Amino acid sequence: MKKTLFSLILALFVSAVFSNVWHVNNIPGMAANFINLEDACASSAVANYDTLYVYGSPTSYNYVQITRPLTIIGPGYFLGQNPGLQNNLTPATVNGIIFDVGSSGSLISGMTLANNLSVYASNVVVQRNCIDRLEIYGSNCIVLQNFISNPYSYQYEVYVQGANYLISNNYIPGCEVGNSFYSTESSSGIFSNNIVEGSCNFFNADIYNCIFSCSYGSPYGWYFNYDANTSFHHNVFRAINFWDWITNITGESNLYNVWGELYVASGSQDGYFQLCPGSPAIGAGINGQDCGIFGGLEPYRLSGIPAIPTIYQFIAPSTGFVIPVQIKARSNN
Repeated sequence: MKKTLFSLILALFVSAVFSNVWHVNNIPGMAANFINLEDACASSAVANYDTLYVYGSPTSYNYVQITRPLTIIGPGYFLGQNPGLQNNLTPATVNGIIFDVGSSGSLISGMTLANNLSVYASNVVVQRNCIDRLEIYGSNCIVLQNFISNPYSYQYEVYVQGANYLISNNYIPGCEVGNSFYSTESSSGIFSNNIVEGSCNFFNADIYNCIFSCSYGSPYGWYFNYDANTSFHHNVFRAINFWDWITNITGESNLYNVWGELYVASGSQDGYFQLCPGSPAIGAGINGQDCGIFGGLEPYRLSGIPAIPTIYQFIAPSTGFVIPVQIKARSNN
């Protein structure tokens, strides 16, 4: 899986270097190549593997179905809650996206999905997005550093049917009427450094550096299923009323029935889940790594800032013939 991850990221990097960049902005009067995201994805001028920069706007972009490989990049989310990350604090919200057959090799990052993000193609990277609900049907997909934002609303928050996945450093909330994470027998892969706050169903998975808990305070109507091909190691299982993790989950170097506070529990919606001083999750992962979304090899990034340079401050005087412009930018790899 590590070789697959490296190969896919390398291929996406190479394609990005040689691709064209297009700008999508639905704010009236703003200069852009396209007003609508669906027009950009369907345009004959946009070639396979081109990059679409989608600008933040108070108006949501329409649902789009993608049938060829593209890179879609937005500005991030929760930008007003995590100051100093972007100059423009407005997210780019789209009403739903399907990566359909033919879109293998696509990447989406920094976007806000108000409805489903569904992936039917293989080799798709979903990284640093705020997502209402996620469905993965393709194989060899990477789901990295995302924030699932709408708890308790559906039969599942994340549904996976594809094989050989990597799902890492994501926050997945509780789901009152179903599963926070649900995978089928045809699925397989690595599930690491995630925070999951509800019912789970695993097949053929290697699970480590995660934090598992239950949003409801008791296991009533809540369950945790897994098959014989699934392994758990170096995870933290938070204490739940009337529930004994030890009789249900076994594995190497897991921490069971942890009562101590794990998170700073303040600040932004995603910053809330940074580990607090003395957290039992600090150093509890593989090779002394931290468990949870801010640990491991690919730590979660606040607000899902895409892995490209961003301008977080722009200062220019309003008058004068000589304009000393000050721009501050940072890398977000």
